[in-house]
Amino acid sequence: MIEGLRLLLDSALASQWLLLVIVGLAVVDALLPMVPSEALIIAAGVGAATGGQNLMAVIAAAALGSFVGECAAFLIGRGFGAAVRTRLLAGTQRAELFARAERMLTTRGGLILLTARYIPAGRTVAALAAGASRFPGRRYLGFSALGATMSAAYVAMLGFLGGAAFASDPLVALTVSLGIGTAIGSVAGLVRRLRPGTPAMVERVPMPVAA
Repeated sequence: MIEGLRLLLDSALASQWLLLVIVGLAVVDALLPMVPSEALIIAAGVGAATGGQNLMAVIAAAALGSFVGECAAFLIGRGFGAAVRTRLLAGTQRAELFARAERMLTTRGGLILLTARYIPAGRTVAALAAGASRFPGRRYLGFSALGATMSAAYVAMLGFLGGAAFASDPLVALTVSLGIGTAIGSVAGLVRRLRPGTPAMVERVPMPVAA
């Protein structure tokens, strides 16, 4: 069974359709945070290390999908800001995050747009809040493009480094890369909880599984 998984993984990582799937899933992930794309990007990074994919193409595909999805969320917030607020029940975590994001965008807009993507559902809420609060469109595009590229490079490099270290076994490389990413996120979250006064919108670095 393990050998069958290895063969299936090898085939998937070398597929010519993988980059298109990454773009599509990254778009959906930016709009619906419960659809994680990070694990697939890590897998593609492993594929780049083993020669099945091109690392720069993987990063570009992930960044493009994320950017498109974030721009779509921004436009939704711009056009339906009032409706978005109404659908967020008062007192819930997302409603509080949305209100906090709107307030902080007025003083630290760039920082919030770059760092909110590193907490669960953060970039979606920040994009909606930026649109609803009429954040300048050109500034949003610039920060979104920069943030999408940075996060895509980080996640893809996790897979690439794991693939380079375990080039003979992509399944082990993928498992190790996912484990390292999860450990980094867990440690960062623990440090954040132990440090008083950490800004509420800047809580975690990316956890490449179900972020």
